[in-house]
Amino acid sequence: MIRSDRLLYELEPDGFGSRHCESWEQWQPKAHQVLPNFPDDVLKQWLYRHWKGVLCNWGWLDFQSMRFELESWTSEQIQSQIRTPHQEVVDKLSRRMTNPIFQRSWLVQQMQEMGTWPQAPIVLSYERDIAMANGKSLKAPFNLLEGHHRLAYLSKIIEQGVYHQDKHDIWVIRIPTH
Repeated sequence: MIRSDRLLYELEPDGFGSRHCESWEQWQPKAHQVLPNFPDDVLKQWLYRHWKGVLCNWGWLDFQSMRFELESWTSEQIQSQIRTPHQEVVDKLSRRMTNPIFQRSWLVQQMQEMGTWPQAPIVLSYERDIAMANGKSLKAPFNLLEGHHRLAYLSKIIEQGVYHQDKHDIWVIRIPTH
């Protein structure tokens, strides 16, 4: 697999993490030149908003070979097939959802109203488990790359028997083997 950490360094939004970060509108054309196969939604919510986390956690993936498909999954498929090496984070966020302070969150309110997430989370499809450098592993077949809050909140909505839609959009990334 071809590492992408050097490519990601080149894509750092100017001023990332500061008040004067390069705007999405300025950054997007640069990103599309380097990663023309990336949908705007994925570029914006994953690489632009979470650039440093993507670099640190996922720079070892082959970004130039990634292929994307927006799929519609049932709640049961999401709960039974999507894994994350950060399950403890999802569990913690799910427990927080019952806290009145978190009930005021725009995301919690929107998900409770819509019965789904406002933006499709991003998962990586892989045929086998992959050991990561930090000692954790990505469990096949699907691993969550971006959308831990959304996955946690949807899980809690389902667990509580609160209204939720039957299907939810998911961005699925596949990386062809070389």
